[in-house]
This record gives sequence, structure tokens and C-alpha cells, in this order.
Amino acid sequence: MAEVFPEVKLKKAVIPLEGVHCASCVARLEKGLGSLPGIAGVSVNLPSRTAFLSYDPALADGKTISARIAELGYKALAFSESAGAAENTALKELDREKNMFLRRFLLGLLLTGFLFLDLIFGFSQYTMLAAAGLAWGAAGWHFHAGFLRAFKARTADMNSLVSLSTSVTYFYGVFVTLFPGDAHYRAQWHEVGMLVTFINLGRWLEARSKNKAGEAVAKLFKIAPKFARRLKDGRDQTVPVAEIMPGDLVLLRPGEQVPVDGRVTGGASALDESLLTGEAVPVEKAAGARVYAGTINKTGALEFTAEGVGEETVLMKIIKAVEESQAEKSAVQHMVDKISAWFVPLVFLAAAVSGGFWLYYAGPGRAVGVFAAVLAVACPCAMGLAVPMAVAVGFGRAASAGILIRNADVLEQASGVDVVIFDKTGTITEGRLRLDGLHPEPGEKDFLQLLASAEEKSEHPFAEAVRLQAAEAGVKPLPLTAFEAVPGKGVRAAAAQGEILAGSLKWFDELGLAVPAASRAEITASSDSMLLVALDGKFKGYARLADALRPEAAGLVQELEAMGIEPVMASGDRQAVVAHAAAAIGIKTFHAEVFPEEKRRLVMRYKALGKRTAMVGDGFNDAPALSEADLGMAMRSGTDVAAHASDITFMHNDLRSVIAAVKISKAIKKVINQNLAWAFAYNIVLIPLAAGAFYPRWGVLIPPSAAGAAMALSSVSVVMNSLRLKTMKI
Repeated sequence: MAEVFPEVKLKKAVIPLEGVHCASCVARLEKGLGSLPGIAGVSVNLPSRTAFLSYDPALADGKTISARIAELGYKALAFSESAGAAENTALKELDREKNMFLRRFLLGLLLTGFLFLDLIFGFSQYTMLAAAGLAWGAAGWHFHAGFLRAFKARTADMNSLVSLSTSVTYFYGVFVTLFPGDAHYRAQWHEVGMLVTFINLGRWLEARSKNKAGEAVAKLFKIAPKFARRLKDGRDQTVPVAEIMPGDLVLLRPGEQVPVDGRVTGGASALDESLLTGEAVPVEKAAGARVYAGTINKTGALEFTAEGVGEETVLMKIIKAVEESQAEKSAVQHMVDKISAWFVPLVFLAAAVSGGFWLYYAGPGRAVGVFAAVLAVACPCAMGLAVPMAVAVGFGRAASAGILIRNADVLEQASGVDVVIFDKTGTITEGRLRLDGLHPEPGEKDFLQLLASAEEKSEHPFAEAVRLQAAEAGVKPLPLTAFEAVPGKGVRAAAAQGEILAGSLKWFDELGLAVPAASRAEITASSDSMLLVALDGKFKGYARLADALRPEAAGLVQELEAMGIEPVMASGDRQAVVAHAAAAIGIKTFHAEVFPEEKRRLVMRYKALGKRTAMVGDGFNDAPALSEADLGMAMRSGTDVAAHASDITFMHNDLRSVIAAVKISKAIKKVINQNLAWAFAYNIVLIPLAAGAFYPRWGVLIPPSAAGAAMALSSVSVVMNSLRLKTMKI
């Protein structure tokens, strides 16, 4: 008998961190936390300084995880399953750190300015020692504290490099001041001040830019409503949003934000949903319509029942999806992280070797300068930020346009798509049938009333279209005394006027009902769905039902072809219907009457031909193809199954999002490549330069202060290049 193991239910946690500054920090945390029993997965996002964990609550909890983080030399600022609570803490920490770097920079600038006054007033060496000591200790204390934490954890990071470079330079000066000897041995007080000041300046600019990178997601948190008006026991109460529970009745006045997701039970209004969809046109809402937290009521008053509250609102799900996608590591990022893990030890080795070389050939003064310059110029931050910074900004830009990208690996697929396969119903079409024409027999005035009466109690999609048309026309159905639905054929209803039949031509033929030759020819030739009506066995006419094509579909097809991407349509609908829809929007290749598994095989066929294939769908039947495709894209109007099977979800039902997603992905990938090229080129060129490799031939050697400035510039340049994605024309 096979042994049965209990199912492990994993929990997720979001942990904002203190002290994370470079890729070495990320690698140390992921390795250290990953080795903890019960941790199923961990990903640390460098720009937001946040760890995302999946863990088994039976083996690990917040206390043990936070303790391991402390052992690794960092601090867990919170342990939360709420993306909102963690994001607020992370934003506060980033803001605190930004202000700290600014204060330390200004202090370092003041002290460095004082040190340079020595060139005018000729201060004593002991005055210079004290001023440089303040610059080293007070303006640079955070670097030394970070070095001590890393040393305690038996590792090294960027703080280690900065602390050692400034410390070696400063204490060399202390030594030659207290024990003067050879006149060539001189203290480098100005270098200490400039080194600390430049690096603090770079860190402040970097922190300031990182805050901007998270604006797209942070904006959603900041504008999320804080209070709601709940109707309870006949009284209108203003309560915190956290107190609203599913089933509560909520009131909404003009100009107010929707506090939670819900369904309208009374009133009518127009809501601005641009926060979620990017569409500026207000959406009309009446009884039965869905409303979403964070959207704004424009005109009338509404009353609705709360359904999604707290973390279950669409707004919070979007934020959580964006944050988790930003934390997901691409293959390129994993490669960079592996390189970065070895980077700091290799820099120490390079600094020691070059320092030893110059100590032998040029004495301690030159050796100290070279050692400090190598440590100062090396920048693991630029490499560590190259990918996640571009992903954070780019995914935020995409989210603000209503495009949710699941992870960074999607970028590679989206930017190289060769074929896009579209589902028809709900994707190319609006997915909602409507009456496209009424064709009553001559003299039949009450045709729509007969049709509405027959379909009044039906649950078929045809019936919904009929009821909508009747309501718009102000036509009320006749009272019924009996009703019967005949599956796959039609409906039979009894009213005072007689027996009403509504159904297909095939059913009418089975019943032996006479259909005029002209009507029969039109019905047979049409690719649309037809609904025939009879009263007491006499044909009364027919209605044409159609699923309207999305107005942007034809333009999308043209734009895809202009980009060299082949559009294809695949649908389970009839050949004539699919052919008509494909011709209407200009798609040359289409496949009709295909089952879900056949759609999947179609995707596999294109992949076997070496084509990178994307699938765009919205329904349960599209899920196999969405999963199989190199890139799955789902419409928000579709099912949850389709959304979960896809790599990209469009929050508003505009097919132009397909083009926007491809363009944004290409832009992000381009910026990532630029960042990586700059980060690697910077270190490959400047580390040998700082080590003095070019000095014997060209006499070029950079001092520690210039090395510190270059280090700051490298990180800031990567961040600023990534920020271009916020305003780049897509």
C-alpha cells in the first residue's frame, strides 16, 4: 500500500529589510534564508529592499526567519503576509535612508571644505587629523557599521569595500602624523573627506532615484481609500475600510472613492476606472454592475454590496502581482547574482595584489592610494541594480498602462514573438452577443415582444441579448403560464396569445414548421447566429445575433504585420463565422471548429517550426494553449483559469495592449542590456586603471577620491538609465 503524505500548505511573506545595498547582500540573504528549514522559495528585490518568501508554517515562522536575517547582518523591519503593510514599511525605510545619506553627504561636504581651507591657512596636521577623523567616523559611520555586520556574518559586501578603502587611507594618515619619518610619506586627509563625500552623494542620488522607481506601485497604495460609509441598522456610518466585511452594504456619493470591490444594488452613476484600466472615459454603472476599490464615483449616488475586501480587492491583487513579478529573477539576473557573489572577494584580492606590487616598487604612500582606489572604484551595486532596477521601473510603467507582466523571463519571449494566435470569442470579438437585426414577417408589429416573452426565463446567452434589446426598446414581455427549454434546440413558452417557439432552423424543420423560402435562404447563407420565432405553429420571423468585433482589432492586425509578426485566429466556432471574422479584420490564416486541446497542438506546431509563439485568449478553453505558448496573454474580462495560465494579463479589454506589451518588453530588455554593458565595462576598465595597470606606459593613475566619485557615478547612471522607462515613448 502506498504511503500517503499530508499536503503541505505554504504561506507567503513579504519582508522589508534594512541594510541591503548591493548584489552581494542579495546573494547572501537568498543563500542564507534558502538554507533555513521550511523555506520553499526566497527572492530578494534589491531596488525595493524587500524579501518575498514561501514557507511551511509547521517548520518556520516569523521569529526564526527574522533571527536568521539578523544572523546574516541585516534587519527585518516587518514580517507580513500583507503586501500593503510591507510596502508602507519599505517606503518609509527607503525615505529614512535617503534622508540619512543626504545628512551624511552634507556633513562630509562641510568637513571636506574645511580640509581644503588648509591650502590657504596651513592648518596643523593634528587639526587635519581631527577634521578627517570626523569625516571618516561621523559622515561614514554607516559604511563601517555595515562592514562590521558583514564581518560578523563572515562575508563581505559594498560597505566592506568603502569602509576598508576609507579606513586604510585615514589610518595611514594617522600613522605618518604620529610617527613622522620619510618626507615622501604624507597623510592623504583630503582624499578621506572627498572619498566619503562622493560616495555618500552617489548613495543619496541612488536612493532618491529608487524612490521614483517605485512610484507606479506606491501611487496605488497612497490613493487607496482609507474610510467607507457603511449602511447598518438603517444608519449611515463612516468606518475605516479595514472594518468593511463581505456582505456589508456600502454607500457612495459623487466624488468619493470606492472603498472595496462590490456589486451595485441601487442607484446609477459613472465611475472613473483609469486607475485600473488606463481608460479615461468613465464607465456607466447600474444595478448588477461590478465596482472596484480605488476607482472614483463621478456623478450619481450608488449603493453596493461589498464582495472583495482587504487583500482580495482587484487593486491589492494588482499591487501584489506587480511586486511579486518584480521580485522574480530572470535567467540573466541569476547569472549576474552568481558573478556578484564572487565579485567582492575578487576585488579584495585585486586590491591586495596591486597594493603589494606598489608597496615594493613605490613605497607605502603609493600602495595605500592604489589599495584604497581599487576598493573604492569597484561597484557591485551597478551590476546588482542593472536588471532589477529596469524591471521595477518597466513593470511599474506596464502596470500603469493596465498590463501585468508575471516575471522578468517574459521579456525575452515578448520581445522576440514571431506568431500571435488569437482566440475569437471574447478576444477578437467583445464576447457578448447582441441582436444585430430583427426580420419579422410582413405586418408583424409585436415581433420583439414575442421574442422577449419566449426568452424571458431562459438562461441561454441568446436570451440575455434579447432581454437587453427589449429593455432598451421599452418592450415588456407577455405573462407566461408555462415555459420549457429544449437543450440545443430552443425554448417553448405558453402565453394568453398562444404557444411561442424560439429556436434554430433545424428545430423548426424537425417540428415541421413552414419557413418561407426567402427567409430560409437568408438564414442558411448567413454566418451569424439566427433565432426563429413562431406563434401557434405559424412562422413570425427571425432575429440575427452577432458578437461584435472589437473596433481596434483591424488596426492591431495591420500593426502586427508591420512589425513582422504573423497574426493567426483559432476558434471553436463554425467555419463560416470564423472566416467572416478573420476577413473583416484582415487575418489571412485562421482555424475553425478547434477544441481546446487542438488549440494547444496548434501552438506546438508553430513552436516546432522554430517560431516564438504568443497566444491571446480569455476563456477556460484557452488555458491549455496559453500555458503551452512561449508567451500567454489573457484579457481581464476572461476567466481566472485563463489569467493564471498566462504570462501577461491585460486589465482593460483593449487589444492594442498586445502591441503595447511587446513594445514595453522590448524597451525593458534594451535598457537591461545597456545597464549590464555599462556595469561590466565600467568595472573591467576602471579596476585595472585604479590598480595602476596603465601607469607604467601612459602615467595614468586615479586617486581614491576620483575612484569614489566614479563608483557613485556607476550606480547612479544605471538607476537613471532605468528611470528613462517611465517617460520613454512606447
